[in-house]
Amino acid sequence: MRRIAVLAVVLVLAAHSAWAQSCAMCGSSFGQNDPVTRAFSWSILFLMATPYTIVGLIGAYLYFSYRRSSRRRRATVPSLARPSAEERQGDLA
Repeated sequence: MRRIAVLAVVLVLAAHSAWAQSCAMCGSSFGQNDPVTRAFSWSILFLMATPYTIVGLIGAYLYFSYRRSSRRRRATVPSLARPSAEERQGDLA
């Protein structure tokens, strides 16, 4: 068990330098003032916005349909508790 823990620590420390690097496309492909860099950034924003928009629209539809259904009159739930003495007397009158 101790060997596995030591191996895991060594692997994590070895991969630590790789975690700090960016992807090859973003880090070295484009120059400092290249207009393609700006276009690439906009395309990433559009790719990220599409799933969030779809999920947001579905969530909004479910939320508003739930709120609209709560306005409808719902059936009353009968009480399962024993009626009090006053309620029983009202039934006889």
